[in-house]
Amino acid sequence: MCGIAGIWGDVSQERLKLMADALRHRGPDDEGFWRAKDGSIGLAHRRLSIIDIETGHQPITNEDGSVVAIVNGEIYNYVELREQLLDRGHLLRTQSDAEVVVHLYEDHGLDYVSKLRGMFAIAIWDEHQRQLSLSRDRVGKKPLYYSEASDEFIFASEIKGLEAVVAKPLTLDTQSIADYLAWSAVHAPATIYREIKSLRPGEIVTVKNRQVADQKRYWRLELLPKTSISRADAVEELDAHLREAVRLRLRSDVPVGCFLSGGVDSGIITALAADMVSKPLKTITIGFEDDLFDERTEARAVAERFGTDHQEVVIQPRIMEDLPAIARAYDQPFGDASAVPSFYVSQAARRHVKVVLTGDGGDELFAGYRRHVGAWLSRLLLPMEAAPLRLFWRAVSACLPTPRSFRTAYAFSHRLVRGLGMEQDERYLAWTVDVLESTGLSTLIGNKEQCWLDGHSQIASASRLARPSLEAWPGVSGLEKMLVTDFETILPYDHLVKIDIATMAHGLEARSPLLDHVLVEFVGLLPTSTKLNGFRTKPLLRSLAARYLPSDICLAPKRGFEVPLLRWLQGDLAAMRDDVILARDGLLTELFDRAALEKLVSGRSNLGPARWSRSVWHLLMLGLWDRTVRRAPAPAGS
Repeated sequence: MCGIAGIWGDVSQERLKLMADALRHRGPDDEGFWRAKDGSIGLAHRRLSIIDIETGHQPITNEDGSVVAIVNGEIYNYVELREQLLDRGHLLRTQSDAEVVVHLYEDHGLDYVSKLRGMFAIAIWDEHQRQLSLSRDRVGKKPLYYSEASDEFIFASEIKGLEAVVAKPLTLDTQSIADYLAWSAVHAPATIYREIKSLRPGEIVTVKNRQVADQKRYWRLELLPKTSISRADAVEELDAHLREAVRLRLRSDVPVGCFLSGGVDSGIITALAADMVSKPLKTITIGFEDDLFDERTEARAVAERFGTDHQEVVIQPRIMEDLPAIARAYDQPFGDASAVPSFYVSQAARRHVKVVLTGDGGDELFAGYRRHVGAWLSRLLLPMEAAPLRLFWRAVSACLPTPRSFRTAYAFSHRLVRGLGMEQDERYLAWTVDVLESTGLSTLIGNKEQCWLDGHSQIASASRLARPSLEAWPGVSGLEKMLVTDFETILPYDHLVKIDIATMAHGLEARSPLLDHVLVEFVGLLPTSTKLNGFRTKPLLRSLAARYLPSDICLAPKRGFEVPLLRWLQGDLAAMRDDVILARDGLLTELFDRAALEKLVSGRSNLGPARWSRSVWHLLMLGLWDRTVRRAPAPAGS
């Protein structure tokens, strides 16, 4: 795991060093630089040493130096690729996974990415073609950002790497602000700044003459044609795929541990990994003093079953002190409240290991959320998306009282009915993040004379970001559409951003076996009824878990990585909440009507407690980003 950066334009050692210093947390072990002989382009690398600790220095070149690469991430099948390259006559000087990239590029050109099994963001300079190529892994584990401002091309693993050297002032993209308030995060290719773009998962960007010449997606999840397979055979194949994915992700020259919660996903990963290592596997669990958010008991049962070297860390969050630092780490507004426990568990894990396996991806692939049950039910309650039935459900929703909490059966039923009265893209948003969409934004804007949303032709619904995924597969069920939309929106732009930033902020590498692309492709083509055919979520993964885990864990409902958000906003964070959101010189009062903000913050709106806390949290995190990043940029190397 590393940080990468580069400049094609005004290259100097000083500027490259500024970019590398801004990414130091991603790679605290080593740094490396390369500049072309004519001085036109330069690359920088910060390294977290995991594989080939002694000789795996980057940037790395081919035999004659005409191809230069910098790699962030891990190529898990590098051993097999290395053997193939040696057989074809290539000379490899190291044992690193990064070195296979330059030689694969020599043999296959940009198609080299199809040979890789891993998580990565890669930059390759081809001296003969005078071409720079940037690529990002299929699922979107590793980020990569770029800018064409000021007649040069610059790129980096995090936006702060660009901010360290960009010459042109950065301007806010107000469309991205609206999207953040609806989705909790900004979606690629946009960022919070107009001058900076992000690669999408499974994308290659080709740069010539310091400008983007081509962009293409080399991989997307396929849902058709469906395989003909029984549930029992699907469990067998899933077991084999997951075993292989775990085995590859245990390749490391430093100890590997596991994030262990009390759930099915991390429990299966722990069970398989513990069986493959020669020494007791290190497992890390965090707990809160609040029993409602604590899963230490369930995690301890798994750890005892597999004899792991188990560490429990009880968190007493210093939320007032730590929240500004958490907001600053993300470079962009980020509203997923589980960023807080993710930050703490990564901080705790780094004291024990340098690499962790996680259970990320299980819910999005295997139908692990209650909204997936809602999508499954909608085929009965809203057949053929009939418009008259939507009107009926909208009328029913208007008669229902607002739920007082979020996790109750009534709250689920209320959201189900409310969503059935909407178009499918709006329904998706209501059933997923459910924060501030167009109606909520209009209320907050009030009577401002110059509306910052004017001119955004698509602002009527920020759910437009879901439409490409929802409409790409007209022949599949509503459940399948929701799963693929989760995979292409919520997963890469929320959950994977969260785990990347939280772990890399502490120099920790996170590996996700459930997101192995071979396994993902297998699951994508499974029959819909195998993924969900009733009210119990993740039936396929639970069937596999029954082979390894205690029955009470296999059958337990999903709890999620949650925090006491309502209590924090009404208690510990109340003063910060008002200070940040209602600051007269802050971004929020610039964007919104202050009286409307006061009404929302005071609780005088008609939102229930759950939606109130999520909405206020998103405003707070936007304001903290404005205060800690936009108005007071962190110094390079922080």
